[in-house]
Amino acid sequence: MSKNLKIFCFKSFLNAIALSTFLIGNIHSNQNLIIIGGLAMILFSLLLYWRFLNPLIAIVLGVFLTLVMSPWYLGVFWATSIYFIFQIVTLLHNLFTKPDAFKTKF
Repeated sequence: MSKNLKIFCFKSFLNAIALSTFLIGNIHSNQNLIIIGGLAMILFSLLLYWRFLNPLIAIVLGVFLTLVMSPWYLGVFWATSIYFIFQIVTLLHNLFTKPDAFKTKF
C-alpha cells in the first residue's frame, strides 16, 4: 500500500468519525457534539479535498441551508455532511468499479 493511499485512508477515517459525531449530536440533540463534529468535518474535508469549495452545488447548498436553518452554522454543517456523503459514495463507486482507482495521486 502506497504512502499516499495510507494518508488518504487515515484522513477519510477521521472525516467519517467527525460525520458520525455530528449525526449522533443531531440525533441526541447534543449541541456540543454537533459543533465539535461539524467543525472537525469542515477541517478534515479541507485537509482531504484541497478544492473543497470547487463544486458549485456545494456552495449553493451551503448558502441555502445557512439561510433556512437556525442557527446559521447548522446549515454549513449539514451542507458539509451532505457533500462528504456524496464523496463517500463516489469513492466507493470508484473503488469497486475501477481496479486501478488508487494508483492515481491524491
